[in-house]
Amino acid sequence: MVTRYRLKTPIRAILDKPDGKLVSVDIPAGVILIRGLRPAIKPTTLVGFVSVEWEERHYSVSLNDLLQKAERVQSA
Repeated sequence: MVTRYRLKTPIRAILDKPDGKLVSVDIPAGVILIRGLRPAIKPTTLVGFVSVEWEERHYSVSLNDLLQKAERVQSA
């Protein structure tokens, strides 16, 4: 099941780069994060985090941060 979240405030995330490196980034408020888009393809989600996608990139974010700093949005 695909779920979309709109960030109310910026959120810290770990970007999974194509070369395998992990980079800490801030995702800005207002963007839409997608959870559950390709769960089997991205096994690199960090333990204790959830997998989200933004601009076709994979990120690991804290579930607590996602629930506190984002609101669920309806899909068309």
